Amino acid sequence: MRIAIVGGSFDPIHDGHIQMANQSLQGLGVDEVWFMPTSSTPLKDHDLTLDQERLAMIDLVVKKNQKFKVCTLELERAGKSYTYDTLKKLIEIYPEHEFYWIIGNDQLMQFDKWHNSNELVKMAHFVCFDRDGKLSDSKYDIACMTMPAVPVSSSEIRMGNKLNYLPEEVLRYIYRNRLYVKDFVASRLTEKRYKHSLSVAKLCEEFALNNGYDMHIAYYIGLFHDIAKYMPKDEMLKWMQSVCPENMEYPVAVWHGFVGAAVTKDIFLIENPIIYNAIYHHVLGTSQDPYAMMVFCADKLDPLRGYDSTKLIEICNKDIKEGFDLVVQQNREYLKRANYIKFK
Repeated sequence: MRIAIVGGSFDPIHDGHIQMANQSLQGLGVDEVWFMPTSSTPLKDHDLTLDQERLAMIDLVVKKNQKFKVCTLELERAGKSYTYDTLKKLIEIYPEHEFYWIIGNDQLMQFDKWHNSNELVKMAHFVCFDRDGKLSDSKYDIACMTMPAVPVSSSEIRMGNKLNYLPEEVLRYIYRNRLYVKDFVASRLTEKRYKHSLSVAKLCEEFALNNGYDMHIAYYIGLFHDIAKYMPKDEMLKWMQSVCPENMEYPVAVWHGFVGAAVTKDIFLIENPIIYNAIYHHVLGTSQDPYAMMVFCADKLDPLRGYDSTKLIEICNKDIKEGFDLVVQQNREYLKRANYIKFK
């Protein structure tokens, strides 16, 4: 059989990897494509997500195409994964197969740094797929082929960008298992606001647990409630004009709740109306939905704010509606004294 190997950290697997696999089937005429996740990659400078998590995401993709397989050879080998050692082992185990090793532009540019690079090109057919129209010349015997552009990288996805380049089932897995999501938020907030968001998420979970609601939903409401807090005003204005122009009379400081709900849905692809509603109303406390009550209270009672909120937190844990009413009353009295806002 003719086997194409698509190797990488797959942290996470995305449409660019899948496109390379499909191009291998169509353009090279191989019989199968094997995804080869690495345990530790010499030329990567970040800690990888757990092997079982990355493998689970690959499995979701492999199940959709009978010509896709997973090869765990490198995961089973401790230490850094060198392609030279992997190919030697593959040829030893499968002497009847002909191997094609698929790489991208970024790998072609640094191929001279690969261990035993001169020997590698003699052991298998190396093929570089041009993913972004920036193909570089190479002194090695590496075939080059073009493919439709897929302008995404795993590192971008780990920061919460270009999530639309993830298969739906992989995105669901990421959110279900809370992979990368803290980085989604950390990359958009100050360190202080990020810590606040983590604290609010934890408190939302606590309120949900003690009031009989879904802790997972509550966690994401708390985590993303301030996601638009530091969006530039001109950019936030565009969102406001699109999402809720009727609310533009509110002070700009309030807008991040309305915009944050839309950003969570449209950028982070969390399409849950409960989460949308809770984030939308979290600044003003204008929703009677239990989850909206939770995040409003958690935001105001966050222990990191520096005042003793123990008693009110205790009330919220016993009865979120009672706690919410008390926190709303307290908050509105404060805002009226400050002449900060008029409530509709």
